[in-house]
Amino acid sequence: MDTITGKLEIVFRTLFCFADKFKLFSKRLKWDYLYNRGGCSVKELLSKCRSITSEKILKSEIINTILISILGILFGVLSKLLDNMSLNNDILWQRILGIVDLANIFSRLSIWALFAVGIAVFSKRPFRASVNVFGFFIGMLMGYYTITITVSGFFPKTYMIAWSIITLFTPIFAFLTWYAKGHGWLAVTLSGIIIGFFFTQAFSFGVWYIDVSYFAEVLCLVIATVLLYRDKIQLLLSLIVALTIAPLIQFCLPYIFGGL
Repeated sequence: MDTITGKLEIVFRTLFCFADKFKLFSKRLKWDYLYNRGGCSVKELLSKCRSITSEKILKSEIINTILISILGILFGVLSKLLDNMSLNNDILWQRILGIVDLANIFSRLSIWALFAVGIAVFSKRPFRASVNVFGFFIGMLMGYYTITITVSGFFPKTYMIAWSIITLFTPIFAFLTWYAKGHGWLAVTLSGIIIGFFFTQAFSFGVWYIDVSYFAEVLCLVIATVLLYRDKIQLLLSLIVALTIAPLIQFCLPYIFGGL
């Protein structure tokens, strides 16, 4: 019995000694400080990623949003008119449209996502990015479905509701995209997800194969990567994230945009 008690005493002394040394070691590493730093607020995290300019010129920003919304209307009208157009190869400008394949380009998701990325990245603040992108897509839907109803003569209620719901989420996308142009791990992650999306549109891929889906979407991928470029290291890390997450995006997209 005394032998067992003596061994237990040695064990407990060893544990207490280890605990004291561990406590001293943790103080040297300043773990409490690191924890407090790691627990920073979302606002601090975002400000470290990309700082927001304090300059606010309300009048010019409102004008910019109006112009972007008008641009959305024009692109929506153009997209639907191209859908309705029967091309005649004997007419030069129509033959050029057929070669460029604008109707097909505007019917695909990448080009609209690219517009959103461009508008968001070049907005002065994340809130303005949300407003501008939302205005663009509201304008696009107005232009597209106005021509659909007045010229094409039908009312696609289901599609209008579906795309209107998706448009409601574009301010969130724009807000995050603005920070994708920033610094640090958050910007790398966000830009990687965006580039990964464009990768899924540009390429068909599986475990043992990869193939170009559509050349115009490869161009969209390149332009989006250039728009989000900050430096070489961040680009490399973003591409790694993109290639890693692309299969997951490819799996999820049919559940979001399936049938649209």
